[in-house]
Parts: sequence; structure tokens; C-alpha cells
Amino acid sequence: MQLALEQALRSKAGGDVPFGACIVKDGEVIAVAENSELRCHDVTKHAEVNAIAKASELLGRDLSGCTIYSTVEPCTMCTGAILYANIGRIVVGATREDMPHIFRVRNIRFQHLAADYGHTPEVVYGVLTRDCVAAFDHHKRSWRVNTALIVSDDTSSVPVASALSSAS
Repeated sequence: MQLALEQALRSKAGGDVPFGACIVKDGEVIAVAENSELRCHDVTKHAEVNAIAKASELLGRDLSGCTIYSTVEPCTMCTGAILYANIGRIVVGATREDMPHIFRVRNIRFQHLAADYGHTPEVVYGVLTRDCVAAFDHHKRSWRVNTALIVSDDTSSVPVASALSSAS
């Protein structure tokens, strides 16, 4: 987890959001990666996805037998990538509940997606939690804005919040 945390701090120093990941197999570090979403202007450049891409270059697309260390509980996109790569163990530093001023709690969690996918890796929580939370010391509130759209039958788009409030 220390290597993942170092990547998170590197991301933070580079002006990005402090997420880091590290993939290990048989005690050997295969890949480390930081979040580069803001710098690359690419929403898929999360630390976990970046680490999986690096590890896949070395080992192929099946990362069975690997452990991924993630400074913060993986989002749904990263969870999907972890599951598709068949990573067998996930070690998480901080959860969304550890930083309620930044993250909203999701109804869909890692375990739900894993059960739906049919691959249930071991998940370990709470490794270097305080340090992983401390990496976000400069964030006072959430920077995330839900911009997903719902397309109605007349092909006009409305923000999800508006669609949900008008549907109730």
C-alpha cells in the first residue's frame, strides 16, 4: 500500500486527484500508477485502470494471482476493470465513508458488482487508512458533479437530477 500511496501523492503534486494503485504478483511489484485524469483530460485515467494497463502489457489480460492495492475504494469503472482482469485480491486504504466531505456513498459497491460478474476476489479494507485519507487534506468538498443524462422518448436530454425529481 505504501507504493500506491506514493503514487497518490505524486498525482497530487502533479495537480491531479490523489489516487494511487500498485499491482503485485508472487511478492513482485508488477505495476504502479497514479491518477492522471485531469492532466490527460481523460476520465478513464484512474490509477487502478492505469496500473491494470501496465500490468497487462507485461502479463497479458489475465491478471489472476495478482493483488491490486488501491488508496481509495475503487469506483465502478475501476471495479469492472479489476473484475475483467481476474485480479484475485484487492487491498483498499480508505473507503468512501472515510471521506464523507468528498465522496457520496454509493448504493452499488464493489461486492455487488463482483457478485453480479461472478468473480469474487478477496477484499481487504483499512490498510494505511489515515495516510490515504490525509492525501486528500486539501479537498474541502466534492469536486464531482453528476453530468449523466437520461434521454427521453422525444430524444431531448435532461440532467438525471431533473429527470428523477420530475418522475417522482
